[in-house]
Amino acid sequence: MKKQTFYSERIYPVLFMVLVTVVFISAISGIHIATQAVVLENETLYLKKAVLSSLGIPVPGENEEINQVFDKSVTQYSLDGKPSVFIYDGPDGIRYAFRVSGPGLWGEITAMIGYRKDIKTMTGIEFISQNETPGLGARIEEPWFKQQFIGKVPPFILVDEGTENNAPDEVDGITGATYTSRYVRDIVNGSPEKGAKMLEEVR
Repeated sequence: MKKQTFYSERIYPVLFMVLVTVVFISAISGIHIATQAVVLENETLYLKKAVLSSLGIPVPGENEEINQVFDKSVTQYSLDGKPSVFIYDGPDGIRYAFRVSGPGLWGEITAMIGYRKDIKTMTGIEFISQNETPGLGARIEEPWFKQQFIGKVPPFILVDEGTENNAPDEVDGITGATYTSRYVRDIVNGSPEKGAKMLEEVR
């Protein structure tokens, strides 16, 4: 029977675990560094698509075309280290998009909200981040929900989902997601004032 020593019982297991940890951390760090540029590029592209969509500008299908349209017509400004104000100057006039956040049911909801030059008439809304319940509050991402804001002027009141012939100041809430619907309504209703202040800050 092999005699157990202090080294084999205490030191060797510790050294082995340290070695394994170093190897795995090095591998993970290498993967992170190798993919960091791609991740950043995808995040930037996602933001550009959200901005164009909220401005009511057709989003091209190819990444290169998205970059061309954005870089040619949109000027962006950062607040608190985040791209927050976007000014579009194109053939159909000046439009603005603002990055606006507010509380949600399970965390912060961040939306890109677009306006015509008057900062009253909405051109669109896109959600950048949200942690709402899948199948319920997360339905704010569905096209029908976002499209109902286009061309309307906040503030809005909520009505039941599926209501026909909504008044100009009405938007459908989401069945089973009352709180999320209210949170989104509040974010949108406060966005013209917030947007105007943000625009003043970058000018």
